[in-house]
Amino acid sequence: SLPLLETLAQDLRYAARTLRKNPGFTMVAILTLGLGIGANTAMFSVAQAVLWRPLPYAHPDRLVEISETNPLKRWTHTVVAPANFADWQKMNTVFIGIGAYDPTEVFLTGEGEPQRLKGIALTANLFEVLGVAPLLGRTFRNEETFEGKSRVAILSYNLWQTGFAGDPHIVGRSVSLTGKTYDVVGVMPSAFFFPGHDKQIYIPFGFKPSIFVEHRRPHYLNVIARLRDGVSLAQASRQMTGVASRLEQMYPDTNTKMGVRLDGFHDTLTQEKRPALAMLLSAVCVLFLIVCSNVANLQLGCAAARVREFSIRQALGAGRARLVRQLLTESLALSLAGGALGLALAVFARAALLRWIPAAIPRYAELRIDTWVVFFGAAITVLAPLLFGIVPALASSRADSLRDRGDTGSRRGRSLRNVLVGCEVALSVVLVVGAGLLIRSLIGLENVDPGFNPDHAVSFSLALPEIRYAKSERTVRTIEEIESRIRTEAGVQVVGTGMVLPLHGTAWTDDASVEGHAPGDYERELRHNVVTPDFFRATGTRLIRGRSLNGFDTEKSPPVTLVNESLAKNYFRGADPIGKRIKFGLMQDKDPWVTVVGMVADMKQDGMAARVEPEVYVPLTQADAEGGLGVSVVVRGSCNPDALIAAARREIHAIDKDLALTDVTTLRDLVHNSVGDQRFRTTLLAGFAGCALFLAALGVYGVLAYSVAQRTREIGVRMALGASAAQLFRMVLRDGMRPVFAGSIVGMAGAYAVTGLIQSLLFGVAPVDPPTYLLTFAILAAVALAACVVPAAKAIRVDPLVSLREQ
Repeated sequence: SLPLLETLAQDLRYAARTLRKNPGFTMVAILTLGLGIGANTAMFSVAQAVLWRPLPYAHPDRLVEISETNPLKRWTHTVVAPANFADWQKMNTVFIGIGAYDPTEVFLTGEGEPQRLKGIALTANLFEVLGVAPLLGRTFRNEETFEGKSRVAILSYNLWQTGFAGDPHIVGRSVSLTGKTYDVVGVMPSAFFFPGHDKQIYIPFGFKPSIFVEHRRPHYLNVIARLRDGVSLAQASRQMTGVASRLEQMYPDTNTKMGVRLDGFHDTLTQEKRPALAMLLSAVCVLFLIVCSNVANLQLGCAAARVREFSIRQALGAGRARLVRQLLTESLALSLAGGALGLALAVFARAALLRWIPAAIPRYAELRIDTWVVFFGAAITVLAPLLFGIVPALASSRADSLRDRGDTGSRRGRSLRNVLVGCEVALSVVLVVGAGLLIRSLIGLENVDPGFNPDHAVSFSLALPEIRYAKSERTVRTIEEIESRIRTEAGVQVVGTGMVLPLHGTAWTDDASVEGHAPGDYERELRHNVVTPDFFRATGTRLIRGRSLNGFDTEKSPPVTLVNESLAKNYFRGADPIGKRIKFGLMQDKDPWVTVVGMVADMKQDGMAARVEPEVYVPLTQADAEGGLGVSVVVRGSCNPDALIAAARREIHAIDKDLALTDVTTLRDLVHNSVGDQRFRTTLLAGFAGCALFLAALGVYGVLAYSVAQRTREIGVRMALGASAAQLFRMVLRDGMRPVFAGSIVGMAGAYAVTGLIQSLLFGVAPVDPPTYLLTFAILAAVALAACVVPAAKAIRVDPLVSLREQ
């Protein structure tokens, strides 16, 4: 083994000297490899954080998410009714425990402007179900789930450090949350996170015990369970389906067709993002193959210039195996340098991604260059020389290659380089077509009408705490005063308030009955929004029919509502909805009938690509605002957004200094951010496609420039025999474009075969989109043609006398 190591060290020293003698080739090869290895390492770090890193819980593979389904309501995966949840706990034998949670927010008050904290309200047993223990203190006791004993809180590690300076005596301290006093009973460890949510504080639900008996119609609990040992997901699913059937028989009014769905907990966190990440991982793998093809072509050109060196070494007794080993050692040296550069680029890319990656991507904050990421980078660094080095090493060490020392160059060598260029072009076409489809989809999404006017308007959220706004009258009066005071500010045109803004993806939903329809017509469900009269003017939403809400719609007047176009279409089959009556509940319920007085345009709710669901808009003065309220205020004006927000903050703090403005944004930014996921993946894929195009052009240029240099004598002879400059120019262009056209055809066929896999990521465009394919071909042809021009121009400047004399 010692002689082998000595030989390897000798090969490495010789490789270093050889690479130093050709700095241009060495630099281009290292930069190219660094790009490919860095892009792959960076994307692997994203996939590792989002898809593959185990959840920080005990035996996370035993955790499942339980949701409810209902084909009548088109529910395939929805949150759970508290009473159903309580029955599941009692009627199952397949789970160690079942816990529930609901995202919430509270305000840390007492010092300066309130600080909003993202939190989780949960059942006391949820930490036990997850299998986690606190760093300090304890978790919740079972009785603390319920009202009267729920004024306890557990802090996240980050909040403990930043909000309380890591106070080691924090357990037992009291904190003021939204005006109420809570005792801190624990601190979670730094590695703990709540999946899908960047949360800072955990509090019990504080429910009345009756909620777990009476609340079978409202659905708002997220449920997590831990399987018993030896129980499979399929077995648990079968038992829970039986439990759901028994509940349907026991409670037909609320549980008709209500089913249960079980999914692996980790899968539920990643299933929405998995197709996009799989596409991006595939794209960087394709880019890596293009990089390897490009470096292989560079090595073939460089090796052709070393034929004399190889011939001498062979004459001195070096066998073909020895030459191949030397060339592979040089490839390894290049790859090691490219790998080091790639790892540095991956570190830089991580910092950029953390600033740029959409917050909707789960666990993005865990993105880091860890041991697995470094190991992956090292693995592809070792793999790369085999991909780009073996073909040039074998081709350059052939006996006939060493004998061929003419300036016309080896026909086999030229063919091999053209094949590699064709491969680069084919792979580039696949990436460019994919990027083109995503770009067209993004443009289509950004041009979708959101249903409101996003220009010249800002919005912000307010939480009116229960402790000071327990009575509905005070809540309504405060909101009206806020609107009135902001309206007096210079530049403000109109102010409106609603519980839910467009594009927020959350809604309070109700069962609904339509007057005149048969009892038991249970399939209808609508979204419920509470608004002030100027909400539609403030958002710039068009009134299509009837009237808007006004000041005469009071608590004492007959109940009224506005509906959107989708509700009119689905409930009234396209008939005029004005004057029709709706009940927010089942036909037999005692809830009052509400008269439709107007119809407004559909506003996008769950995203620009999602269909609009039926929605009603109830006046704030006729809604139940007991126990506080969370609202969003929209201010439309002629001055700049910062001035509008400053004016609103000033007036609100004049009313209540403890009210904090959160989620401050313009409506234009709201629309822009709603397609953040699509923009992120489109930009990344477009970047990879741009790199592929550049490398393909570099390959075309390199092969053609080398061909012209090797064929100087041939070109001189042709000129001496009367060939015109135009004929030579066309000949060189034809030679350069031949592999481009061949690669384009193969690439188009490949794109046709694989773009169907990204259909779920497209909007308004088919995977086989002729304009995209034609534009891809045009772009590639233009880029390749530009790469051919310089070598072709050099060919026609050849002096035939000089070239023949030199030969």
